[in-house]
Amino acid sequence: MSPDVFAFVLVAAFLHASWNAMAKSGKGDPLIQAGRIAVGSAVAAVPALLVSGLPDAASSVHLVGSALIHVAYFVLIGLAYRYADYSAIYPLVRGSAPLFTTLLAMLLLGETLKPVTWLGIGILCGGILGLGIDAVRRGGLNVRSLTIAALTAATVVGYTLVDGVGARLSGNSTGYLLAMMALTGAFMIFGMIRFQGAALFSAPASVWGKSVAAGAIANISYGTALWAMTKAPIGLVGAVRETSVLFAALIAAVVLKERFGIARWASALMIVTGLALAKAG
Repeated sequence: MSPDVFAFVLVAAFLHASWNAMAKSGKGDPLIQAGRIAVGSAVAAVPALLVSGLPDAASSVHLVGSALIHVAYFVLIGLAYRYADYSAIYPLVRGSAPLFTTLLAMLLLGETLKPVTWLGIGILCGGILGLGIDAVRRGGLNVRSLTIAALTAATVVGYTLVDGVGARLSGNSTGYLLAMMALTGAFMIFGMIRFQGAALFSAPASVWGKSVAAGAIANISYGTALWAMTKAPIGLVGAVRETSVLFAALIAAVVLKERFGIARWASALMIVTGLALAKAG
């Protein structure tokens, strides 16, 4: 992975942790907030799509499939933050995904990585999961929230692989991302009208403004990651992107004022070490 791609993926990681914190930190049900952010992503995507242009038709199946997976992702993220702390659930969701994404990319797409990169990914995943295990030890997670975390991680693996291939087929990774998020928002609007109509339309303009801003951040974050997947192995990009957990740790401790002890900082150090080894590979 070249230094410029590496730097952009780190920026994407920070932005991802930021919009997730926005989904957790606002007032009201996190499930509703996650749905609004999905809709906000679509609102931000449509005008940008007029500039970027549509992706190639060869990626259409991947685009629709990814949109459906993303609907499930936003719903599960909302449920996860409804039942657990941000600093507890985020590491588990993001931490279990990179290793499985890398393994599946190797098995299904034929991607290969150097031994030092595998070592880095392993340490990276260990540090990320260490943050989650500490949350379990502190009582911040239960069987329900762990189940939701596992399902959410599965959607992360799913859309990462689908979008990694779709972006390559699209000939226009930016257009692919924007079209996918616009479609995701359309699906989400339909679902929210069906099940949460009052919550969707009763929010004041200020709340929707924040949702559109968070959605735009989500678009930039994931769009940057998709672009990187056209320049470097999907598994490696996915692993480096999960350093968003390190940024999430800082946000949880400084902004959300959640408890953060030595074990969590030690896990954060493992993330940095794993990141360095993955980059060296």
